[in-house]
Amino acid sequence: MLAAFQEAFVSLAADARLRRRFAADPRAALLAFALAAPERAALCAIPVERLERFARALVSKRWGELARLLPLTLRVSPGLARRYRAWALECPAPARDGLLSPGAAEGLRALPALHASLVNDPREACYAADLFAFEVLGAASRGDGEPRGLHSRFALVAIAEDVRRGLLPVDPELRATELGFERDRVRWRPA
Repeated sequence: MLAAFQEAFVSLAADARLRRRFAADPRAALLAFALAAPERAALCAIPVERLERFARALVSKRWGELARLLPLTLRVSPGLARRYRAWALECPAPARDGLLSPGAAEGLRALPALHASLVNDPREACYAADLFAFEVLGAASRGDGEPRGLHSRFALVAIAEDVRRGLLPVDPELRATELGFERDRVRWRPA
């Protein structure tokens, strides 16, 4: 029964939708778990505010792992942390095993949603979404050796170099580029 208690607790901490159901009706929210009465009572005794605080702490830890991989994107998009946290609180992370670091695995998981969010925000630099993908895909390929690709409207290698030097391109030239990420290098060519 300890396994069922742990599963229920982790689910409450990781899944915002389940926490909302729990806040409205704790007993009904826990019906999906094979809990004994004392375990159910122990979980029902946890204040929702504490579960929310614990959930935010877990998301902050995952953000810290991911943020280490994104030094360039964070210079261009300082609001990315807020954007990530809002997404991560609604999208629970599954347990995972693999070759990737926690940050790279989380980056790949968040890539579709955050890329779309950055692309569709006119307040962001026009290349912020692609720079985010550039850093995530590069870190993932360095981590597991799996080749990955990216098509960008911009010369991302040049943009990345400018950002590394402290320059933030304001109106970069549109130059479609195909990028290929491998363990030890990034290949690129005009598209």
